[in-house]
Amino acid sequence: MRKLNNIVIAVPDADVVVSSISGSYKILSSIIQFTNSNTRLILAGSKKKQSIVGGLFSLHAQAKFHEIKKADLIIVPAIQSNIEKAIEDNQALCNWLVKQYNKGAYIASICSGAFLLGGAGLLNNKRCTTHWLQTQEFKRLFPKAKHRKHNIITEDQKIFTNGGAFSFLNLIIYLIDRFYGKEATQWAIGVFQINYNNNSQGQFVLFNAQKDHSDSNILKAQQYIEQNYMRKITNAEVAAHCNLGERTLVRRFKLSCGNTPNAYLQRVRIEKAKELLVSSSDSISAIQFDVGYNDPKTFRKLFLKYTSITPNAYRKQYVF
Repeated sequence: MRKLNNIVIAVPDADVVVSSISGSYKILSSIIQFTNSNTRLILAGSKKKQSIVGGLFSLHAQAKFHEIKKADLIIVPAIQSNIEKAIEDNQALCNWLVKQYNKGAYIASICSGAFLLGGAGLLNNKRCTTHWLQTQEFKRLFPKAKHRKHNIITEDQKIFTNGGAFSFLNLIIYLIDRFYGKEATQWAIGVFQINYNNNSQGQFVLFNAQKDHSDSNILKAQQYIEQNYMRKITNAEVAAHCNLGERTLVRRFKLSCGNTPNAYLQRVRIEKAKELLVSSSDSISAIQFDVGYNDPKTFRKLFLKYTSITPNAYRKQYVF
């Protein structure tokens, strides 16, 4: 394990998510005390005092970025302001991140903080993630990054990223395990009561109905699938309903929605199953039949594919 002399929480000049700063600071400061290490935990910014969340909170930095000559680990919190403007307004931070990275620093971003790493060019040809809702915008801005939509945490060449501002707990525990070891990790999990079993955003990804297109025939096909998902339907049946040839339906469906009619059908079924697992007390077998599956193995396999979690585990996670 590498010894960390300086951990820096680098606060951008933007509207930041307060919890990703305060929560990270609290857990890391406790770990430093628990391990009796000499690590310095520094809250840094472009200025010493910063108003955030529309003036509801004030942040008092201990140092400015340029005053820190050598950082060992830098954490960039989540931002909730206009992304492209935040990148533009934080070029000084981006340049400092690059300089520190070239000196050997590890850099971690929380949720949308990854956009600043991308703006600094630090994610080119590296695996990374951010909140699943920001996938398309991230890919548009940083086509050279190897974005992983379903990952909660990625690590690639000393760069850590995570998805979801409130999943920062997973990232901080991951970093503690990486730099302070198992004993410190177990202590932190126990003291802060953190569930550290999530490795995918799949179970949180809401089904996007994929209707942001102008093909009226395909919109009609989507509606037909959504109304008849509980029984066996074929491409030929859907095509006939839309007055299209079967091959034309598949081609135009993929062009408009990014997947096939059959893949769309499976997503509709799995989303309905997720809803029933939470809202009803029906058995998993009953739900499986209700959404159109006769084979439990097929149902379980597809549920895992789209959520990265089993039906039973999904129910346990959301039903208390």
